[in-house]
Amino acid sequence: MYRELSGMKSRVEGFVHEIEHMKGPEGEVLKPHISHFQDIARTIDWKLEILTRVCPFEWSGYTNVERTASVFVEELPEKETIGAGYLGG
Repeated sequence: MYRELSGMKSRVEGFVHEIEHMKGPEGEVLKPHISHFQDIARTIDWKLEILTRVCPFEWSGYTNVERTASVFVEELPEKETIGAGYLGG
């Protein structure tokens, strides 16, 4: 887990480095967004720091870790319904 997140951080930082050295119209389009990519890298780093302090477990050797996440999605009603509490006006 730690390695995967560290890899994400490294890829984002590499992407920033590539953008900084781009020339032409592509570079001009992406350069204003460098700060956002740097924020993403800092956020990943911050979360890694929290994880290592709160859960100092070495995940790399653990084989029973679920690699995917599933999210329950509610069925949408067939008819359009009006939310409770709002009657218009």
